[in-house]
Amino acid sequence: MSFELKPLEISDAPTCVAIYFAAFQNAHSLGCWPRDVLAVREWWENMIRDELHEPGSQWLKAVANESGDIAGYCKWRKYEAGHEADTSLPQWPEGSDKRLADETFGDWANKHPQLMDLEMVATDPKFQGKGAGSQMMRWGLERADNENLEAYLEASPDAVTLYERFGFREAGRTDTWIENERVKPGTLYRNLFMIRPAKSTI
Repeated sequence: MSFELKPLEISDAPTCVAIYFAAFQNAHSLGCWPRDVLAVREWWENMIRDELHEPGSQWLKAVANESGDIAGYCKWRKYEAGHEADTSLPQWPEGSDKRLADETFGDWANKHPQLMDLEMVATDPKFQGKGAGSQMMRWGLERADNENLEAYLEASPDAVTLYERFGFREAGRTDTWIENERVKPGTLYRNLFMIRPAKSTI
């Protein structure tokens, strides 16, 4: 199966949110974001639209050549030298677990380095394992190599092996106990910070 990478459009936001919720079934995503609350979906759609043209960001969609369906999407962001990360947190939507979001996203934001950052990547489950995700990964890593930049991402444990194949290595981790009406019984969730060295150091 083949895919073409195209710039994400404003009208793609609802499809991207549906893909995100289908692709991420881990305790953190389920704990933070109830799938059946309209305000949560609208918040995600607005977030994508608002960030679509922020400086240094490139949102892409992988489109299946046979069907024209969006198989997945990603957001790569290049931070310029001297840029300071904005670690302020947004107003979370009604219905989300705001305490969990504050605890985890706040902690993760404070560990955020400045380099070529894969802020988001999601593949529709029906297209997983067919190459769309790898194609979106290679897009950003080729640009990181061309500019001799480190690349950074955050990963759940079940995705670590995939990212290691692209040269990423663990640089840190956080553990969070998650338990609410959507995650019962409670569970310890591990988030990993991973770095891929700049090409000159490989």
